[in-house]
Amino acid sequence: MFTHEESSTLLDSTMDVLESDLGSLTPESGTGVIDQWLAQLNKAENTKDITSTLEQVKAQAEENPVNTDELAKLLESLATQTGEFSTMMGAEGDMATRLEALSAALRSMAGQLGNQ
Repeated sequence: MFTHEESSTLLDSTMDVLESDLGSLTPESGTGVIDQWLAQLNKAENTKDITSTLEQVKAQAEENPVNTDELAKLLESLATQTGEFSTMMGAEGDMATRLEALSAALRSMAGQLGNQ
């Protein structure tokens, strides 16, 4: 799976996408990051639910037009799964905190999409 440095870099890239202005995002903005996550998450047994939801997010993001309500629901599910996964990280290091921040950013993006 990931080294700490690889996961930190990918988390930073993901947060950059999630914190972007919605109007400036394209499907390509997120699918590259999603592909990187999928490549790593598919190697682990305990990430099947997250992987499945992430694949659905990618498929929805590539739809034309994007069903923003469905995408918002998927991002909300992903946020919940990410938050739950963060509790398995343990207290050492910053990964649990960073995953919680990712969960919050996913919820924020879902909220923004839901309000369009």
